[in-house]
Amino acid sequence: MAKQIWTLSTAGLLLAATQGGAYAVATPNAGTPTQSVAEQTLLSKGIYWINQYRYDLAVQAFNKILLTDPHNSEALKWQGLVDMAKGNTRSAQVWLNRLQSEAGADDPNTIELRQTIELATTKRQKFAEIKFRANTEQARSGRWADDLKSLFDRPPLGQAAVEYYKVLNQDANSRPAVRQAVEALIRQFPEDPRYRTLLADLGYGKGELNSPPQVANSAPALTKQTPRTKTKAPDTPKPPAVVQPPNPETAKAAGNPEKTPELSTFDQAKQLSDDADQLLVKGETAKAEDKWRAAIAKVPDYAWFRYSLASALNDQKKPQEARDLMETGLALKPNDPDMIFASVLIASQQNRDQDALALLNRVPKDQWSSGMSGMERRLSYNQYLDRLRAAQRRDDYNQVAGIISETPRWRAEPEVQALEKEIRMRTSPRIQMSTASSKIDGSAGVSGIKTQEIPLQVDLPLDANQTLFVRADSLKAEAGTVDPATANTFAQVGTVVTNSPAVQQNLLNQNFSGQVVGIGLQQDRLRLDLGTTTGNLPVNDWVGGVQWKTDLGPGSLRLELARRMVSGSVLSMTGAIDPVSGQAWGGARRNGVSAVVYEPITPTLDFVGIARANLITGHHVPDNTELNAQGILSKTIYQKAGQKVEVGASLFLWKFDKNLRYYTYGQGGYYSPQSFASLTLPITWTGSTEKWSWQAQLGIGASQSRESDANLYPLDPQLAQQAAAQGNPTVIAGGKGGGASTSFKLALERQVLPSLALGTTINIDRSQGYNPDVFSVYLKYSFLDEFPISRPPEPLVPYSRF
Repeated sequence: MAKQIWTLSTAGLLLAATQGGAYAVATPNAGTPTQSVAEQTLLSKGIYWINQYRYDLAVQAFNKILLTDPHNSEALKWQGLVDMAKGNTRSAQVWLNRLQSEAGADDPNTIELRQTIELATTKRQKFAEIKFRANTEQARSGRWADDLKSLFDRPPLGQAAVEYYKVLNQDANSRPAVRQAVEALIRQFPEDPRYRTLLADLGYGKGELNSPPQVANSAPALTKQTPRTKTKAPDTPKPPAVVQPPNPETAKAAGNPEKTPELSTFDQAKQLSDDADQLLVKGETAKAEDKWRAAIAKVPDYAWFRYSLASALNDQKKPQEARDLMETGLALKPNDPDMIFASVLIASQQNRDQDALALLNRVPKDQWSSGMSGMERRLSYNQYLDRLRAAQRRDDYNQVAGIISETPRWRAEPEVQALEKEIRMRTSPRIQMSTASSKIDGSAGVSGIKTQEIPLQVDLPLDANQTLFVRADSLKAEAGTVDPATANTFAQVGTVVTNSPAVQQNLLNQNFSGQVVGIGLQQDRLRLDLGTTTGNLPVNDWVGGVQWKTDLGPGSLRLELARRMVSGSVLSMTGAIDPVSGQAWGGARRNGVSAVVYEPITPTLDFVGIARANLITGHHVPDNTELNAQGILSKTIYQKAGQKVEVGASLFLWKFDKNLRYYTYGQGGYYSPQSFASLTLPITWTGSTEKWSWQAQLGIGASQSRESDANLYPLDPQLAQQAAAQGNPTVIAGGKGGGASTSFKLALERQVLPSLALGTTINIDRSQGYNPDVFSVYLKYSFLDEFPISRPPEPLVPYSRF
């Protein structure tokens, strides 16, 4: 992670930039008794905007303080520091003069601003030479330390103190004094986090004092936020020294009376600009713009009057006017670092990062100001994030991992941390396991079914883009024991007399167990799998499929080509055994294609469309075709943080070529109406907290259906004749059906440990002739990283119902 460095000033920003770290600025001193809560808030806002390189908004915040409290020394100091952040030492000097007049030369705010200006101007070269000497062999002599101690006429404060003591600490003889001085600063300014950070950086623990008094340190630092990210540009650049006219008093003292008219003109323009700042704070935008235009008319080649007006134009949604204003300034002074940097700031506000970088590169790096260095880091970071996001859009997480592994200077940024976490999760082996029980009432040994499935999935990432998964599901499918006296439409039992010795008593039990195993490859948009049933099942056959997903603007499309098991009965799911012949039949498989389209119509209205076409095959079962279509509308009627309630309407249309829902030898044992239509009205409550996730749904509906006549022995006319000879039916008449239905579904998931999540689901359906109950509990465990809960819950689906 990049090391965080606290900075308050231009000099500080420059020094922080040379160390390649992310930076933050200290909070205002919340303990100042004369400072109101409102002023503290405005100071915090101003500091935040400095970090965002929105110096115009920072100035507005500090101006609001000065409108009500024109003697506020902190606000005056920050106005000067904003100018220093822009590399504008001339305006900073004006603020320093006012600060000295208001608060006096001994005020800490005055000292900090003055030392900031000195370290960036008159003492910049000398300090750089001392740092160089401190890092050479001559450093052992300690003579450079004496020169450093004479750099300031007062003990340094603010970022000047941070940099000063870091260098002085390299002198072994000075270290005790350095520690004492920094500890004294901590006691004097308990709310300023820079000094505690400095004490830790110097190797004296985590900023603890030798004799620790009770020091409040409750004011949080305003850390640098993740910057705007639209960069697409080449490598970047560092900040300019500003050419500026001297102070009027300085000019007179130097015997340059002829400069006075020019300086007077500038001072007039500065007053106009200050007036504009205050008008803007009051919301009088048009008047403020007029003031800035008047200031620019007096001093056309001064960059910062143009910058202030251009920023206001940007906020008024007049980006072209703002751009033209700065381009006119560049035409007047094409090589002026100030004019260039002001144009860079406006380009950045307009998301023109490539233009901003190109402008920065026009300034030689040895003339870069600290603000330019900071902007270069920001724009470079935007480029870095652009590369990450481009790789994400391509679903190329291997490239994302490679970019992150480059260890850029901005590793402390939250977005990168989130990506690092995602890469770790993508490359962490995982295991998911469940136990799922279901029951459908029906005739013992025939149409009734109880299933117990124990799905197990192991995820073995091959890289950050794709994961190999292995499925090994245990399956028990139990229909019970056939009663030959009442099961005259089951298997070939109906073709012989009751209690015939032809009925093998040991085959009347229709309970089977086995496994569904498979292997697959999972990517973000593609899933492949291939598996089979195995074990003590009457019919074992292969399953598998290919699923592909893509985005359609804000919506999505999922296509699938697959061969899957058909649930509903033991006969259709695993096959059954004929107690007369001992032959197996059934084990139906859906072979087909499906498409699922999701489209958000409005922020609170969603549509899902589903279409499927299948050819259903089975062992000693006629082929059958299946078509269905479904449309679902969901409307959000209530929403707050972490929760929402939706009402919906679902229309489902379904048809099969043949009616094969019965259980004689050759029938399929799955519901297959020749027409079916249902309308369901669900209400769904979805929500989550830090450790819980849930979804509950209650539905009511109505349906209509039609079934054709069904030949009970569709493949064997001879068996039909034998059944007729026993007085048993060979055809079951079809007809119309339907009625009302209700359903209840609940899914609940909890984060038990960072790497372990547990969940449960309950599904209850009630309609005429169909009343399944399904219950499951499941766990998700990651071996190397956390396994966050799903929102909404996502149970492990048995392979039989993929």
